Amino acid sequence: MVRKNKPITAVLVMVLMSMLVLGGCASKKAGGEVVLGYVGPMTGPSATMGIATKQGAELAIEEINKAGGIMGKAIKFVTRDDEADPTKSKTAVQELIDKEKVQMMIGQPNSTCVAASEDYVNKNKIIQILNIATNTQLINAEKYPYTFRTFFPSPVQAEALVNIAKKAGFQKIVLLGDTTALGNDGIASLQAACKAAGITPVEAITYKSGDADMTPVAEKIKQAGADCALAWTLGADGAKIVSALSRIGYMDKLIYLGYTGLSLPNFRELAGNGIDRCYTITGFWSVDKASGATQLDKARQELYDKIVAKYGKYGPGGRTTAPQMVASGYEAIYLYKWAVETAGTFDPDAVKKVLETKISEFPLKVGTADTYRFSPTNHEAISGKDLVPVLLDPMLTTDKIFGDVYIRGSFTK
Repeated sequence: MVRKNKPITAVLVMVLMSMLVLGGCASKKAGGEVVLGYVGPMTGPSATMGIATKQGAELAIEEINKAGGIMGKAIKFVTRDDEADPTKSKTAVQELIDKEKVQMMIGQPNSTCVAASEDYVNKNKIIQILNIATNTQLINAEKYPYTFRTFFPSPVQAEALVNIAKKAGFQKIVLLGDTTALGNDGIASLQAACKAAGITPVEAITYKSGDADMTPVAEKIKQAGADCALAWTLGADGAKIVSALSRIGYMDKLIYLGYTGLSLPNFRELAGNGIDRCYTITGFWSVDKASGATQLDKARQELYDKIVAKYGKYGPGGRTTAPQMVASGYEAIYLYKWAVETAGTFDPDAVKKVLETKISEFPLKVGTADTYRFSPTNHEAISGKDLVPVLLDPMLTTDKIFGDVYIRGSFTK
């Protein structure tokens, strides 16, 4: 009986050895890929924001894949152009989730586009990092448990703008915003911040976005006797208002202090000479020239140099994207990588828990702020204390430190 079984035993041994060899080969090839996605405007008026995020993400992914990927898995990055259209954006997001099987997404820069697809993203437990979109309602740890924001939302920006104006001693502050959902959210946030700071604005002025002639808006600002305009205006609209204020001879009577919509290149291109009295707000992506600094801090300077090396210098015929926005896309990818590796799994609930409970351990310091404040009940990363006023001049003159990095500015009434 033993002899008869020997051939069978030998065959079994050979089969087992073959399985082990094949298994070993498979393990060497194991890892596969993890699919990350991004939907944003690559064409149209908002394209600079969409392209900037894509550039930053691709730079990070290139580095991560060269270093072995995320937990041994190479990153596949899939993107779609939504042209800042909420309907197209929603369709594209659903395609990435249903067909491409993305596990993480960087959120669209346009708040209306995020709102159109956010229910679907969270229903499917996709970790979503909002790196630019500002609308207050987009972050709700209970309603949207898988969405986190690393940028400054409307209330945080409003808090910073009002506190800067108060510290500077302005007495006649007007609030300025368009009649869209974005503008309404901005005005409401500014009004709440004014109330908290004990400030009564002299007027809240609204206008229709895209109007060709902003002279009526400028006249209202002049009639109010404003010494400061807290502006929730996008680039082109804001530029038209500043130009109109210059035409009626009032731009030299006030400071125009705007939310981050003024950072769009078309504002600097269209605002005219009045731009030397215009400011926006930002975080650590700015140089404190008044204190003798000649560059950004070490981590951000190194990333800035990478951005220039890969995408070129900022200016006519060159790169059109702001380095802070590129950095926010770069950081979003590394944030997800860190959370996955800290959790030891791609499971979205485990990744979510890491972001909520261990964010202080995130080692990369290249974003708007150095310290993020996520918790199980708060998915907003940044406080108004992280923001400073910065000059909004054309950024193309020879005396700029870099040409496209903000210089911190200060002013008094």
